[in-house]
Amino acid sequence: MTDRDVTELSRALGVPVGKLYMLSNERIPRKPKRGSSKYKNYHTVVIKKGLFRKSRKLSVPNGLLKMTQRRILHQYLYRLEASRYSTAYQPGRSLRDNASPHLGQEYLIKLDISKFFDNIDADMVYNVMRQLGLSRAAAVLLMRLCVHNSVLPQGAPTSPYIANLVMKPFDEHLGDWCRARGINYTRYCDDMTFSGRKADLLTCHLVGKVRKMLRRMGFELNDKKTLFLSRGSQQKVTGIVVNQKLKVPRELRRTLRQEVYYCTKFGAEESLKRRRLDMAPEEYLRSLLGRIAFALQIDPEDSEMQGYHSQIKALAAQK
Repeated sequence: MTDRDVTELSRALGVPVGKLYMLSNERIPRKPKRGSSKYKNYHTVVIKKGLFRKSRKLSVPNGLLKMTQRRILHQYLYRLEASRYSTAYQPGRSLRDNASPHLGQEYLIKLDISKFFDNIDADMVYNVMRQLGLSRAAAVLLMRLCVHNSVLPQGAPTSPYIANLVMKPFDEHLGDWCRARGINYTRYCDDMTFSGRKADLLTCHLVGKVRKMLRRMGFELNDKKTLFLSRGSQQKVTGIVVNQKLKVPRELRRTLRQEVYYCTKFGAEESLKRRRLDMAPEEYLRSLLGRIAFALQIDPEDSEMQGYHSQIKALAAQK
């Protein structure tokens, strides 16, 4: 007999119970799709993190599973509120919200969580699902629909918000601890930023406190990405300069100016040849538009970037 909450879950998601269990178990059906010897709920996609940075692998769900996960996100997970100190992957919040608390501060400390998604395991996800007040069977089914190889997969639409919910007790405890000491704290995915007076930040054993809290949860700090930034240096929070006003870094502005110049003067194809980039012109223009849009997200009144956006958008429309 099917559990009542599992039946309700099936109805709410619009997917038959048997199909939900198939998606959660990654079973191979009796009649695989033509042209494939094996049916998989996930496939690997390699993406570039920007034009010149390292690539990373994503585990991307198939169409049905992705649709189901999106419905889980909107109909179930958004019922649970993430921490106010967490600024990524939440409706109505942006990179500006992550950077604003650190504007004009004397000192910044930036810490990074190593292999963040890979260390969020099935038990952590199950504990989140139990907060929905559903039966154990329904919570287990939801958990199995949202994990892959027993961890949270990068590439699934549910993973970022589940990560926020897993980290909520950590964020709330650490955020309140910092606030009591006059320190600002925000977390954007695996990036943690702390700001305030230099003396306050350096005398409270902050890094050791964070390391100990993370280890209790099964995480580690990526020490290679630990940064201490004084007011005399360029202070950046998730790519936004916060020394005096929120703005994009000067090196990004200079790069965008140069790329737009070459694209408008010589065309996208010639620009790619000059820059020795191996990518399609359409992909390159989309990437360029995205970086310009990022600059406008930080400062919507930036007339230079507004002009660049119009120029590149017109070029992309011709492709």
